[in-house]
Amino acid sequence: MDKAGAARSLDVMRTTRGALAGRVKWSFGRHAAVGLLLGGLIAGYALPGSWPVIVAAACMAATAMVVARDRRRDGFVVSGYRAGRTRWMTFVMLAVAFGALLGAIVLKTRYGLTWAPVAMGGGTAVFATILSIVWERVYRRELGGVRHGR
Repeated sequence: MDKAGAARSLDVMRTTRGALAGRVKWSFGRHAAVGLLLGGLIAGYALPGSWPVIVAAACMAATAMVVARDRRRDGFVVSGYRAGRTRWMTFVMLAVAFGALLGAIVLKTRYGLTWAPVAMGGGTAVFATILSIVWERVYRRELGGVRHGR
């Protein structure tokens, strides 16, 4: 391939990525679904008996439904583990959620604060919703050609 052909190919790639960046826009409800599923997973530990396992299974099933809906609506699913700044944002979200889950379990079992999982789950839901919105913005900037703050 000569330089002109390579330049044309890069231009087509930039145009395609720009078009995709303009198309990838999720609703607030979609972002809230991320937060509610993650927060609900944690809040479910406030329930007695085997209910936390049932809530966890329901959250996993609902996650699969969100992925199926994204695939139907957009024709693809964007992995949170893709390369770039979004991967670190995903790891931060998971680390905060895992810390909240551990904190909720310890507060409930060791200190008898049965409401702790609900409080931790609520906080995680708000955090994950906000981070999902920021994640989308970073993803769209990266698709548009802006990487790592450049």
